[in-house]
Amino acid sequence: MSKETLGSYQLRHYPKFPHIGVGGLLIRDNHLLLIKRKYNPDAGCWSIPGGHLKLGEKNKDAAERETLEETGIKVKVVHLAGILDKIMYDENGLIEYHYILINYYVEQIDGDVNQKPIPDDDALDARFVPIDQLKNYKLTDSMRELLGKIKIGF
Repeated sequence: MSKETLGSYQLRHYPKFPHIGVGGLLIRDNHLLLIKRKYNPDAGCWSIPGGHLKLGEKNKDAAERETLEETGIKVKVVHLAGILDKIMYDENGLIEYHYILINYYVEQIDGDVNQKPIPDDDALDARFVPIDQLKNYKLTDSMRELLGKIKIGF
């Protein structure tokens, strides 16, 4: 990781203000597209593709960009899936991470509809997971919360 990139990750840890994250929820044939997170918070856990909103970027554009960057699948936003607060405290009660997460349902718009995701950027792995198998994955707490909000049981 470059020094410039490392610096942006350090600003996320014990932040001075909340950060905005966006995500893309792609469901195909009763399978949900998930990525395994490379960086904290929640490194090693599974979630939908997503990341930080860039200055001057519209949040829907960010959801589409992040999904493409992390999986190689080009998507477009269909509609809002949910907005979550992600506030994580350390053992001393200090706010270690604080995010507002804006998640969208997305649909694939380019390429083979059976295209397999290719992990890249911030993802260690990417795959379509059968919804009935989600219980076998170590999901982030925010992913579990989102699934509850959109009534996907596991």
